[in-house]
Amino acid sequence: MKTSMKKMNNILLWMVGLVFLSSCAEEELGPVINPAAENGSLTYVLNQTRYSGFTYVLEQENDGTNMDALVTTQPDYGFKAAVTYYVQVSFDENMSTFIELPSSVQGENVAINTKEMNKALFDLYQGEMPNPSVSKDIYLRLKAIVSNATKNALTTEPTVKPLLSNVIKLNVLPYYIENLKTYKEATILSPYYIIGYMGWDNSTGGLGSNVIPLSVVEGSVYNAEGKGIYSYTGYFEASKTFKLIGVVGGWSEQWGNKDADGIDNPVHNDGGSSNFKVPESGYYIVTLNSITNQVSITKTAITPKLFNNMGVVGAMTDWGGNPDISMTAYQTVNNHMWYAEYTFTADSECKFRYNSDWGDNWGDATFPYGIATAGGKNIPVKAGTYMVFFNDIDKTYTFIKK
Repeated sequence: MKTSMKKMNNILLWMVGLVFLSSCAEEELGPVINPAAENGSLTYVLNQTRYSGFTYVLEQENDGTNMDALVTTQPDYGFKAAVTYYVQVSFDENMSTFIELPSSVQGENVAINTKEMNKALFDLYQGEMPNPSVSKDIYLRLKAIVSNATKNALTTEPTVKPLLSNVIKLNVLPYYIENLKTYKEATILSPYYIIGYMGWDNSTGGLGSNVIPLSVVEGSVYNAEGKGIYSYTGYFEASKTFKLIGVVGGWSEQWGNKDADGIDNPVHNDGGSSNFKVPESGYYIVTLNSITNQVSITKTAITPKLFNNMGVVGAMTDWGGNPDISMTAYQTVNNHMWYAEYTFTADSECKFRYNSDWGDNWGDATFPYGIATAGGKNIPVKAGTYMVFFNDIDKTYTFIKK
């Protein structure tokens, strides 16, 4: 009897050991993964929203809110997982071209941020949104990612591929976003000009001696018409007056000061406006936002280096083998704006430099507007006759074709 009981106990211990070993082996092998999840063919359900027959009207004032939330069920990975979901948006049901919203959600209620959705539609329109906006059918799906699904603890490569849900359709009316670009990206830019400080000849013949362009501004953006923020930094005497104009040879667009001469009340297209006039001599920054038509003229505490000459050097001068193209000073007191008229007979490259020496030279790889840097790249000039401008304070340059 004792022997029989002893055998039975041994059998029970053996069976428990098998269960324990089996459990350890399963633990060591890791989770049992659905093969369809491993090869990426596994699908899961994204529910159609309850507002499927509704037009979502997006408004910029609601950028910080969610337009709706998508509801899904977790893919059948074969194990419990922490799933991260991303929303993908397209104009076609096949999702041949789509934009993925930047925000992700863990959980089966996936919120859609208003601003992110509107920006995605802007990108799908490739920046050229209809104005005024129109409602449009769009298509959505979810991408599910499990980053910690690995075969074992020593493996870092996920064994579960990103999985895509079914596609649903919504109708959305986005708010209009203007396609703004940096000056390096813009295909059209509209220079604006200072007139009057050295004379009131606003014809093309007055370019340089009387008419000085404002320059592009680093970090600013410009619309499809070339409007945006332009500026000029230079020395202004309190005894002189000036205005801003938008077209050389005309007064159809102008900015001046309301009522008396000054800089306290700038106005746009007021034919009876007075001139700008700084209250005391010094260095000022003139800034024009030609989208909002706002002008600011502010004094700046700078003491820039004074140059007594400036030139253009490049392939057309054999990079110094022939004399530099001499530039003319715009003003006689504290001058920092230089100009020259020159005909480039072929596409070329050039830079600006002081005293026909490479100790002080500036350039950049943009044309016809740019912001040069010391020892910078060559400026790629297109063939033609130009009035060339260079400001040695902020190193901005402008090539205006004549």
